[in-house]
Amino acid sequence: MMRAALVVPLDASEQALAAVPVARRLAQLQGGTLHFVHRAPESELADVLSKLGLSADEMRGSIMDAQAGEPAAGILRTARDSCAALIVMTMQRALPAGEKPLGSTALAVLESAPCPIVLVRPDRGITPWALHRVLLPHDGTPTTSAAIPPAAKVAATAGAELEVLHVAAPGSRPSHEQGSLMPPRYVDQPQHEWPAWAGEFLERLGGACELGSLKVHMSLGTGAPGDEVLRRAAEQASDLIVLAWRGAWEGERAATLKAVLRGAPCPVMIVRSKE
Repeated sequence: MMRAALVVPLDASEQALAAVPVARRLAQLQGGTLHFVHRAPESELADVLSKLGLSADEMRGSIMDAQAGEPAAGILRTARDSCAALIVMTMQRALPAGEKPLGSTALAVLESAPCPIVLVRPDRGITPWALHRVLLPHDGTPTTSAAIPPAAKVAATAGAELEVLHVAAPGSRPSHEQGSLMPPRYVDQPQHEWPAWAGEFLERLGGACELGSLKVHMSLGTGAPGDEVLRRAAEQASDLIVLAWRGAWEGERAATLKAVLRGAPCPVMIVRSKE
């Protein structure tokens, strides 16, 4: 059987290396192979290995490709050709407040990726990454349920806790998507309203993935969804945020995703949902 490939784009910057510890741990959990894509001539690959602190023997089992040309196209081509399970890459640079959360390469990869993508802040450095807490924001709609199976799988494999966060945003309109399960707007009757709703969601969670010994914690937040996700991630020291994304980025679309990417204290896995 072929091992799952995790594509890790690199370039000449040290910032790109921030994705390596995250990708390495995810590969261990999935039994996958790291497939590095380097935008440089083959003559520079030895320098890349030196920056990674890896010898040729330590790279055994991994793949290192040198590619020329437009970076996003090369990353996407490698992901498709290798049937990648994940693309793990940095956001390339720290962005000032108010600026777009993704550069052109990361955005192009996100919009056309054939698999989930994990984005890592460049300032996390190359320290080892552990996975103890996975945060799964969910708005109760079937569309965002696309993030449930990968979030539950990675949490269960790592023995991590899965926290499901539902945000009741003041003034938000109820979803008209068929099959939506909207959280109670106010948990003023915890003896009935919240437990009943949480029980129904757990039933749906069990139908979407194998729960087994998965440790699940559910919480309800009120406020702007992006702010609530960031606040909860910081409070719980989350190691990974898993978000479903409908695929629209322009203008005011994907407001929650953009807010999370601007301030996430940990890597963010983005799963493209089917409309």
